[in-house]
Amino acid sequence: MSSLRALALLAALTLAPSTARAEPEEPTMGVTYVFTTVDAYTVGPVAFDVTGTLAGENVPRTFRFWTSSYFSDRSDSVEASRCDRLGLLVMTRPGRFLLTLRREDYSTGVTCTLSRQ
Repeated sequence: MSSLRALALLAALTLAPSTARAEPEEPTMGVTYVFTTVDAYTVGPVAFDVTGTLAGENVPRTFRFWTSSYFSDRSDSVEASRCDRLGLLVMTRPGRFLLTLRREDYSTGVTCTLSRQ
């Protein structure tokens, strides 16, 4: 292996994003996130994590969506369980559906939408 090729490989490994080890990103309030593919979906008691590729991107990212509102005392993730089926459908049929997630502010829950691509 030439030294130039080894240097290029090292640079690629250093600059490649590591979604497996990174903490989930916090979505921005009021921004719509459209996933063209979903690679993983984890439901917790007050949040759910979605790993997938956003529309217009080609590198998977992980986002944590908090489901309970700031003003709510509930501990179950009702929105997460509703979005769970939609995320599963996008996982099993990549490229056929879009999963759209949005949270307006701290007082509202997450809105999930499934649409055909």
